[in-house]
Amino acid sequence: MSYRYRCGTCRTTSEPVTTRRAARAEQDWHRAREHAGLIPDGESIEPDDEHALGTGGLLLAVLIGCLIVDALARITH
Repeated sequence: MSYRYRCGTCRTTSEPVTTRRAARAEQDWHRAREHAGLIPDGESIEPDDEHALGTGGLLLAVLIGCLIVDALARITH
């Protein structure tokens, strides 16, 4: 799973990071740099579903890969 920090005031979103802690560090850095340490309206830390397969998606990808390898092995024998 990955996360992104979003500033609703600036209408910007950070690059994906691997932990909520890293997203909070992005949040702190942005607040300090762009908002003089103040909390902007509409900020959030959100899961980045667009860039994360998650455990279920990863297992499905591995299963499909195994099925393809098995099918190719059967064709060549």
